[in-house]
Amino acid sequence: MWTKAYWYSIALCTILIVVLMTGCGDRKKVEAQVEVNGKITAINEKGSFLVVSTDKFIDQDKKMPDAAWYSISDHAVIKFKGEKLQLNEVQIGSTVKVWTDGMMLTSYPGQAAGLGFEIIALDNGAGDASGIVTGLVSTGEGVNVERFIEIDGVKHRLLPFAQLRNGSEPAQFSDIIVGKQVKIWFAGYDFGTEKFVTKVVIAR
Repeated sequence: MWTKAYWYSIALCTILIVVLMTGCGDRKKVEAQVEVNGKITAINEKGSFLVVSTDKFIDQDKKMPDAAWYSISDHAVIKFKGEKLQLNEVQIGSTVKVWTDGMMLTSYPGQAAGLGFEIIALDNGAGDASGIVTGLVSTGEGVNVERFIEIDGVKHRLLPFAQLRNGSEPAQFSDIIVGKQVKIWFAGYDFGTEKFVTKVVIAR
């Protein structure tokens, strides 16, 4: 015959198990949310953000900043000051906080899924460099096209998905003319002495 003490111990054990399971579930949920901070230095044709850290590096010489492409997952939300933003409202150069599931492809830059994005500071529109266009080069065709822009005698490579603007309006590579004043934004990581341009704004 089971006593009250027996049933009491069973109930107590059941409550304890439920509490432990709930605690473990919360802990797994917290551990799954990895926070990353950096600057959006590029937005590709798929709408993924290239986020480059300003204070974390993957090499001892501190020449390769921590950088990764973050795709926007199905239920991800982009916010600025508590308000939702559309993808086309996000500007290259903005500071962002990204939450991920912690899974990262080990390429450079890395690749991960973004679960949430919070814009901390908007880009100020100044660019990473500015000057006069002194040369333009375009080689190849289709997917093999390569474009270069020379600013004040310094040559830079335009990435295929680089954003081109004439003031605030969309522009084409053919709209960039030698002698024009431009502002440019860089990808934030380099290979050798070559810098990659991700945005060009032609002054009006």
